Amino acid sequence: MINSVRPTRVEVNLKDLSHNLKSVREVVGNRKIMGIVKANAYGHGLVGISRHLEKENVDYLGVAFIEEAILLRNANIQTPILVLGGIDNHQIEMFLENDISITGSSIEKLEAISTEAKKLNKTAKVHLKVDTGMGRIGVQWDRVEPFLKEAFELPNIDIEGIFSHFASSSLDLDLTKKQLDRFNAALEALDKYADRKKLIIHLTDSGGIANNLKDSFFDMVRTGLSLYGYSPIKSFQNQLKPIMAFKTKVSYFKVLGKGSTVGYDNKYITKKMTRIVTLPVGYADGYARSLSNKGRVIIKGKEYPIAGRICMDQCMVDIGPKGDAYNGDDVLLWGSDCKNSIDLWEVSKLADRSIYDMLTGVSQRVPTVYID
Repeated sequence: MINSVRPTRVEVNLKDLSHNLKSVREVVGNRKIMGIVKANAYGHGLVGISRHLEKENVDYLGVAFIEEAILLRNANIQTPILVLGGIDNHQIEMFLENDISITGSSIEKLEAISTEAKKLNKTAKVHLKVDTGMGRIGVQWDRVEPFLKEAFELPNIDIEGIFSHFASSSLDLDLTKKQLDRFNAALEALDKYADRKKLIIHLTDSGGIANNLKDSFFDMVRTGLSLYGYSPIKSFQNQLKPIMAFKTKVSYFKVLGKGSTVGYDNKYITKKMTRIVTLPVGYADGYARSLSNKGRVIIKGKEYPIAGRICMDQCMVDIGPKGDAYNGDDVLLWGSDCKNSIDLWEVSKLADRSIYDMLTGVSQRVPTVYID
């Protein structure tokens, strides 16, 4: 498939990405910044976003899987990369061969990393993971001491950093404070085995940045959602610019009489003669099926409703008996086209899906166009 000719596309504004990064830097000062680019950079394009962040001198890139990291290395991106997720032992060689930092989440994992690195005569770069309340991966905060002791004794391992992950830094500040206290307790244990000044300590995320939780900034912050222009903290949202515009074009136009059905399962029946346009975008592209009969789009500056069920590859719009639209006209699904905008927060509410779902749900079959 030749994506470059598809009328359905995502337009990403790189100047706005730079603006959002600047907004983060204004909050955190001279701390290091890890740009989180996992999940195809939250639907914005893994390689394109990472290249721009590298130009902006971001200190680290954070991904979920080794495959994402290797894609970046194959694209000649030299910025340090940390794989934040858990690993299978058979993947360790891939980390070592591609200069990718590994999350060390247990003594058993560290031992496997050390063994493989020694076998290959290499040194593994590792960030130790402490679980302070997420309940996902990482050694438990109150069982951290033997883990730390062994970590700094194992051969062929370079401990670059230590980190944890907030569970609800945007919404639950009591839990966030508890997690910060637990992480500080883990750092006190760390002091018995290493000089913390030689490590990169990182904890906070976009929520912690938005709430200006300075005690959690440490040496580096990790920012994902904020980079792409969104924050559930309204005061910080006002400082950000959403960088994605999801667009398509009208592909078909027809007039239907009163009582005509539109789409699967007869969920839309015209109440009078009207004009229906078809768009070449559907739920397989990331335009959620739950927006059926609820979503709204903008064509030539006017807002119109989705008519009927959204199909896998297409959807229909009722532009009314006097609606003005022609094949090839641009259609805004969400984001901004400079003159008009559709707020993705509102779209996500209509779809009954989180904003994370909406962004990462954009299919990789949708081409990304970068705008400087």
